[in-house]
Amino acid sequence: MRIAVFSDSHGNTGPAIDAVYAHQPQLILHLGDYSRDADAIQKEFPHIELHSVRGNCDLASHAPLSELFEAGGLRIFMAHGHEHGVKLGLDGFRTTALCAGARIALFGHTHRAYVDEIRNILFLNPGPAQRGGSFALLEVEGGVLLSYRILPL
Repeated sequence: MRIAVFSDSHGNTGPAIDAVYAHQPQLILHLGDYSRDADAIQKEFPHIELHSVRGNCDLASHAPLSELFEAGGLRIFMAHGHEHGVKLGLDGFRTTALCAGARIALFGHTHRAYVDEIRNILFLNPGPAQRGGSFALLEVEGGVLLSYRILPL
């Protein structure tokens, strides 16, 4: 299963839509700011499953603050990160992901791409989904994380 991960598109959905056309994921994740961008992406690709959470700029959104689900046999935790203080450090976010039993933990908010593996958990921020920004592409299958990349937009 190929998973495309976007965050912080801030009303600019063109780069994310182009990336979905180019990479043909089976699952799209949007980590907030703006959650209405996730709606626009879903409208463009109604046949692709999409999960989204709200960020600090999504005050009127009904999207959840975080989500924990399984894809490709792996448990994924996703949140924008503002409620976990990710701009000040990842301790709170890491603890939440660990307690949730996640294998993959995704966040945004900082507008900086980040990847680290700690205690067999992949922590990833795809960076801002804007021209000149980036997104993440993950491959998972049968409960195994096969690959992950941060790619330019």
